[in-house]
Amino acid sequence: MKQTLYDLQKLKELSDNDAGFIKDMVNMFITEIPKDLEHLAVAIIDDDRARVHEYAHKMKPSIDMFGLDCLSDILIIEAWGKSNDEMEIKEHFMRVNQELDMALIQLKRDF
Repeated sequence: MKQTLYDLQKLKELSDNDAGFIKDMVNMFITEIPKDLEHLAVAIIDDDRARVHEYAHKMKPSIDMFGLDCLSDILIIEAWGKSNDEMEIKEHFMRVNQELDMALIQLKRDF
């Protein structure tokens, strides 16, 4: 059994293990997450907190649904987008970016 960053258990429960539904969700993740990640990166660089919050909030359910560990980092980024906190979030973004890149590679390989 190969080790993966993602976990399809929530998707299987939600869909009653419907392989077609799971494949559709995987394809949507593969299509949408890279775009959202790019928008999030630009918003962070621009220090546009409203957009940071918007994209982190949009990505959160997918990250959760695929059981990815970077959920905690995306929650921190989302909260930062609503705050005036001077906390540095680039490290959190780097972890999200790295894990999502690897998960996308694995999902493309497996589906």
